[in-house]
Amino acid sequence: MSFETLGFFALFIAALLLYYAVPKPLKNYALLAAALIFYSSAGLGYIILLCVVILTSFAFMHLISSAKTQSGRKSLLAAALIVLFANLAFFKYYNLFGKALMQAVFKMGLPVLLPDSGLLMPLGISFYTFTVAGGLIDVYRKKTPPQKSLLSYAAFVSFFPLIASGPIERAANIVPQLEAPVKFNYDNFANGASRILWGFFKKYVVANTIATAVNGVYSNLAGFSAPYIIFATLCYSYQLYCDFSGYSDIAIGVAETFGIKVMENFARPFAAHTFSDLWRRWHISLTSWLREYLYFPLGGSRKGKARAVLNQVIVFTVSGMWHGATLSFVIWGVLNGAYLVIGKETAAIRDKFTARNVFYKNKHVKNIIQTVIVYLLFTSCIVFFRANTLQDAAYVYTHLFTGWEILLHPAQAFGVYKTVLSGTSTLLLLLCIPFAEIIEWLAARKSLANGAYIRSLKAPAKIAIFYVQLAALAFFGVLGSSSFIYFQF
Repeated sequence: MSFETLGFFALFIAALLLYYAVPKPLKNYALLAAALIFYSSAGLGYIILLCVVILTSFAFMHLISSAKTQSGRKSLLAAALIVLFANLAFFKYYNLFGKALMQAVFKMGLPVLLPDSGLLMPLGISFYTFTVAGGLIDVYRKKTPPQKSLLSYAAFVSFFPLIASGPIERAANIVPQLEAPVKFNYDNFANGASRILWGFFKKYVVANTIATAVNGVYSNLAGFSAPYIIFATLCYSYQLYCDFSGYSDIAIGVAETFGIKVMENFARPFAAHTFSDLWRRWHISLTSWLREYLYFPLGGSRKGKARAVLNQVIVFTVSGMWHGATLSFVIWGVLNGAYLVIGKETAAIRDKFTARNVFYKNKHVKNIIQTVIVYLLFTSCIVFFRANTLQDAAYVYTHLFTGWEILLHPAQAFGVYKTVLSGTSTLLLLLCIPFAEIIEWLAARKSLANGAYIRSLKAPAKIAIFYVQLAALAFFGVLGSSSFIYFQF
């Protein structure tokens, strides 16, 4: 069920009215019912799977907590994680590795057939698997007690704004809010609604407009020369940001209308001056999960430089595998990990260079140059994320220096450009991208969420921004053309 559909809005409004209308003991039933209706679009079988994951993790949580010995606790945690990640691996990787295995077997002349599962990957399985796994590890570490109420726990795991694509939350943050007394708060509702509108603007105006150019080029790479492929790739980085952060804005905004505060998922990542800073700002809920539950248990940076490098590469490789069941995503993860390691290891050398660089004498010029470099590094990896196949990614990298002569013929070059992005769309993006960046920059300076910042402005500015977003959505919004990119994960 996509966010722009009438079905979602009907569900959202009905759930919100019911949530504030019923007595406190029934509020989580209202949330759970909304979650099941929202998730029903995935199919009955996947609802059953979600319920099994909730019940299994809840049972393991209490078994781990009540185990008498440390070895018993560890064994139970290991069993729980094996069950969870085996379930994730089956749906995410079975068909891919099954086909690869059959091809290898056929080459050996053995007539072995593995059954095709015939199953689509359940909506949000990567997200809710990490959510419940993190909760089990917290109980094992005695960081949090096991959840007492199955109802509250189920409402948390299945919370309908978050289940499809996060943020990946912690029970310790959400469950107490679900169990607290609830009163309608106008500021929560208005801030949430403002943030929902901002998310719609980023996704359906900015991201989907950029997508028309990116999809046109990447669906026919051989039909375009290097300047257009590079242009589309540079655009895709920003499309991905607006698409996913737009989803996060909507999800966080919906949660806020229910009075539930959810962790932030993005913090203006393309304002980062270093690659490591970008990853502290990008998909914060996943990167913080990987840091807390994988990087630190592996030893972090406490066991020497070589081990720290290995741990960082492992974490980013796992991040790539979490995103997708192809070698392209693994390479994407490894490349990001390599850039992060190289950035940290060369920091001292680069500091000496920047101290002598005449362009870096001016602080603002230095910040702009560093921001551009970080964006280009991120984009150089994103080819593997966007390309339909590994062969397409290889095509991009091997054709970066071909076809530049078209720029010597401006009329011809502009004619090809118009097949990629129309003049209207170009003008729209030239207006909307700076508008979005300025609003988010000002909000960050005030340490406010985007929706709350817009509401904090004086009436003329607030009303103007509101109508700009509505007009852009009404006249230029690309609705129904594509789901959120992260829904596939």
